[in-house]
Amino acid sequence: MKVLLVAACLLAVASAQVESSMVPGARRGTFLNGIQQMLINATATFYPDGENMMQTIKLAVMTARNDLCKINNRQEVNNPQDHNSIILGKTCKKAFVKLYNEEPDRCGGVFCDVLTDFETKTKESLTRMIEAEYDSDFFDIIEERFIDPIMEYSCRCSGKMMDAWMGCKKRIGDADIWFTMMNFGGFDTAAEYLGGMDWKDFWVDLVANRVPWEDIETMLERTMANLCQRNTDIRKGDSKCYTYFYNAFNTLYQAYMKSTGLTPAKRGRGGKSDVPEDCTRYDLTQFEGVSVMNLTFGDIKEAVVDKFCVEECADFYQDEFLGCCTASMVQDEALEESVKNVADEIKEIYVSVFPEDEAAADAGITEYVGYYNDAIDMMRNPTCEDTNVSYDMTPCTEGDMSVDGEDPCAGLSQEEAEEEGKAAKKCKKKQKKKGGSDDGDAGDCAGLTGKKLKKCKKNAKKGGNTDSAAAGCEGLEGKQLKICKKKAKKAGK
Repeated sequence: MKVLLVAACLLAVASAQVESSMVPGARRGTFLNGIQQMLINATATFYPDGENMMQTIKLAVMTARNDLCKINNRQEVNNPQDHNSIILGKTCKKAFVKLYNEEPDRCGGVFCDVLTDFETKTKESLTRMIEAEYDSDFFDIIEERFIDPIMEYSCRCSGKMMDAWMGCKKRIGDADIWFTMMNFGGFDTAAEYLGGMDWKDFWVDLVANRVPWEDIETMLERTMANLCQRNTDIRKGDSKCYTYFYNAFNTLYQAYMKSTGLTPAKRGRGGKSDVPEDCTRYDLTQFEGVSVMNLTFGDIKEAVVDKFCVEECADFYQDEFLGCCTASMVQDEALEESVKNVADEIKEIYVSVFPEDEAAADAGITEYVGYYNDAIDMMRNPTCEDTNVSYDMTPCTEGDMSVDGEDPCAGLSQEEAEEEGKAAKKCKKKQKKKGGSDDGDAGDCAGLTGKKLKKCKKNAKKGGNTDSAAAGCEGLEGKQLKICKKKAKKAGK
């Protein structure tokens, strides 16, 4: 998310350096200070006089708002909801009006809401991000102003909005916006890629029929199902998985600072972290001299996997990056297939319009799909043979799914083929997580649930004893208890 933010800023300013009286809140020399300098340039570009949005953007937003806000207008006399829409056409506007009139969600009103907020709140949001003194404040603002409202809406309405679009897209050609774009957009209406088709007919057909909407619908549905579910690693409250992933990105940002030698903007030095310093400092010495902007996932994957396999780091990575939210996402095969299908189909569409870029498009899709496959494979079964470190990848949606009295792992014999043996191991591990035991090690962990049970089981599996490890640690809590238990465990070896 942070990479997208930085990219958006770069695109927005287009390398323009505009004088401004605004000053970054983060101290000079920090990475955040550099981001804020780009935001200052963007703000000066969009708000030339410091207050009012540049005229061309303001006119475009006002035109779109006047058209799309009719969806939200339910006046009884001369009802604008009945009017045609230049942008959406009559059929799609009618579909979104219907959604807007459905209480309490009023999903169809999002177009007007976004345009109104863009017009009235963009300057304030940019100013707050520029004035943030610390990384934590900066990303809290992003979470408050963007992540939370976007995800709360998406969890309620994304499926309904997609259903409405799927039902009306075949009539999108009725919208008058196509003629406006054709006449004033500077498009070549006799371009070779049109193959003799009328410009409007080509693009209407592409948008309505050639874009892989079924796969996009599946991708959206599965993504939202995974992001919007409750994070069941947290026993209390209703924390959602999108919050878990945002927090994970924040942790990765801090690791990125450490590993690349960039300076974070943080509040003083503070106390020592509960996380071993080495767990979030990746060895990138082999890329010395290479710009950090040019490093790819393939470059750093081995360095990350090396940390996954350090025993002292396992608890940290289990909690921060490999919780049930991650497990749900990476084990969702329908999501995986839809992502790959969409990538392939979009590439084909791009090449049909820009055939001269076919080789580059092929290489780009192959590269990024490769990164996606590597990431999925790495997280789907993160096991380290050399150090015997393994992770519990039980999805949040998996719980008590077996029928009472049945062995949920029946038929997955450890004695059979290697792959079936692995399946049996995973199944047994998940059952143990839910409180059962197949090898009599649950006694020491009786009464524990969730992460406490998971850690207790892990200690028991390694040959440790939770009671003996806790001896002499009575009355301690949190970090002190953790340190005491670790010392007791070492003394018992």
